[in-house]
Amino acid sequence: MMKKVCALLVLIAIAMPVLSQSREDILVHVAPVQAARPDHAAFFKENFDLETSAAGYALTESLQQADYVLRLDVRPNLVIYDDGFEEPAPPDEPQYLLNVTLVQNEDDVEMVAFSFPFTELEEMYEFNLYLLYQAMATVPLTRLGDIAILDDLWRHKWLYARGSIDFTIPVNQAPPNFFLWTQEDEYDRIPIYDEVMYYPGVTLGLELQYLNWMSSELILSARFGLPGVSAFNPSLGIQVKFPIKPERNFKISPYVMAQAQLSAPIQNYRIPPYSVGGGVQFGVRGGPSGSIFVDANYLHTLQQVTRNNTSETHRLPDKINYNRWVISIAIGFKYGWFDRPLPEDD
Repeated sequence: MMKKVCALLVLIAIAMPVLSQSREDILVHVAPVQAARPDHAAFFKENFDLETSAAGYALTESLQQADYVLRLDVRPNLVIYDDGFEEPAPPDEPQYLLNVTLVQNEDDVEMVAFSFPFTELEEMYEFNLYLLYQAMATVPLTRLGDIAILDDLWRHKWLYARGSIDFTIPVNQAPPNFFLWTQEDEYDRIPIYDEVMYYPGVTLGLELQYLNWMSSELILSARFGLPGVSAFNPSLGIQVKFPIKPERNFKISPYVMAQAQLSAPIQNYRIPPYSVGGGVQFGVRGGPSGSIFVDANYLHTLQQVTRNNTSETHRLPDKINYNRWVISIAIGFKYGWFDRPLPEDD
């Protein structure tokens, strides 16, 4: 039984965004009610405002901004004879008619019009929501075409600014079978092992998306050494990305990359300035103009890293050369400006 309850709760949680997909992008204006009695006008204006909001539509007081206008008027219920003579309905019949008209504001087209009879206002509480749904039956749940375009523009901008928090793992790979030894006794040797370090850091960047499938990003990274490891270590890089846009809310950008170190030698190391490599950036929609992304890349230094031999006892050789490669993982936010044409318009 407990499993069934949990499963039901999960289904409800999944269904809620769909059920609540709302009509919030549909702007409805309830016009002032035309009625001879002020209490009729106030009652139906207040109730249809409330019911429109409760039904999930966006209620607006601006006639100019509205997508649809709901017009209400209350008139006496008259009996009209063949000769054109009119008289009020008999006392045992409803005494008033509520006329409901829905107009599409863009072209002033009347979409729905009907009447509903009543006598006392209190009896209308149970019918107002029903009448609203009858009036709005021809209105779409959402302007999906417009929403689709707006939702997709976050990954179709000319220019993006990026900020991220990074975690970098440089690895200095020691030569195989490499040892330090003393000048007196060559056989008294110490093996040299790979060196693995860890650096937190930040990255700022500017990306230009000049084609739907290609962009370039200039990045400035700063690595901050952990206690006992190294000091501030900035670098400048460029990435050439090849964005893949499979779904509206996702973006995958594999890229190639080149980077130049801007820092001085770190402690006893001489680190060559230039590295090349590649990576992939995975982004999800983070608003109409931005994305939240995770980035992972690999860089290989073009020349070997040199470290001075600081051993007091095993002084040969005086320098050690390592191959160096670096893995970086980042999480950040990217914000874009200036809409590009969507792919079908490129």
